[in-house]
Amino acid sequence: MTPPKRRSERIRALSANSVDSEETKSEIATRTRVSKKRKTKISTPNSTSATSKKRDETVKKSIKGATATRKSRRQSKIKGAKTKSKKASPTQEEEHLPRAREEELMKLHCASDEKNNIAKNTNLHVIGVDEAGRGPLAGPVVAAAVILPSKIAGITDSKKLTKEETRESLYEKVISSPDVRWSVAVGDAKRIDDINILQTTLECMSNAVRGVVEFTLNDEHSTVYGEGGEFMVYKRENEVSSKLTGCYIVCGRNDEEGKPITTPTKIKTINEQKKADGMYYNYYALIDGNRTPTKMICPSEFMIKGDSREYSIGAASILAKVTRDRLMHEYDELYPAYDLKQHKGYPTKSHMAKVFVFGASPIHRRTFAPLKHMSFDMDGKIIVKDEN
Repeated sequence: MTPPKRRSERIRALSANSVDSEETKSEIATRTRVSKKRKTKISTPNSTSATSKKRDETVKKSIKGATATRKSRRQSKIKGAKTKSKKASPTQEEEHLPRAREEELMKLHCASDEKNNIAKNTNLHVIGVDEAGRGPLAGPVVAAAVILPSKIAGITDSKKLTKEETRESLYEKVISSPDVRWSVAVGDAKRIDDINILQTTLECMSNAVRGVVEFTLNDEHSTVYGEGGEFMVYKRENEVSSKLTGCYIVCGRNDEEGKPITTPTKIKTINEQKKADGMYYNYYALIDGNRTPTKMICPSEFMIKGDSREYSIGAASILAKVTRDRLMHEYDELYPAYDLKQHKGYPTKSHMAKVFVFGASPIHRRTFAPLKHMSFDMDGKIIVKDEN
């Protein structure tokens, strides 16, 4: 039989149990805390991944939105640029230059504005005038004048029409359009050498306008002297040709159906508005450049860069350019050594090299450098080269 435990032993046993229980409780608490931490550590990546997914989705959406915004802005800028380019330089088939100044003149004409010398109770005809060939070393300078009531798509500055077939097509459309009046004046190299290129150009412009207004039938030259110096009234020819020499004009006019008018009886009706001072106040010329000719038979004004601003001047630039190019193609057959159909007489390197080899042809401008520093025999061969 086991003897009963003493009271002290029982107390020690109870305290030991209590310590064990406390230790057990503390261990349990510790394990619980560790397990919670583990759960937290385990669950944290999941929550982080979910948050990052949401963040990634938000970033993607913002990137997509920004990209779409940038794309739309680019498209709007491109559209705006296209619109501006269309307005500035209409080269597509459905576009043409505006008639801004022509419309202003029509309003002034209706109001009978005395400052502009426009007569009342008459129809005003606005003439576009331009030239081609001031800079070349060979060939004539050509000026064109035109009254063009019809709207022809593609009319713009001929220098912007880089394809020759495009210019040719527009040329044919202009001269075959209803109620058109046109004239081209050709100033040859001899005239350029006699009175200089500027005066020849202005003289051609004045004669071209005269051909449109009067539809002149002159069969010979006539020279007028007066204020502003010498002025030559060009004779009229039936067509532009390299076989012709000297200065001349070629004119054309169509009826309302686009058929050419050639009978003198119908031509006379054009000349009814001539005044005592020799001016036709029912016509008004818009001239490309920075000055107007002195011998004009109607009121006029110059327009800087008018060939890229005004419809009628743009049409005139096409007539002048095509007329001269056709002449240069014909001259190329007469003088094949210079390859004129390629450079149209402009002083390119190849052209200059050929001049030094073959000398000057009859259509070369002897007052243009470097020819003005050379001497030639009767056949155009170089015989002396000046040191300067």
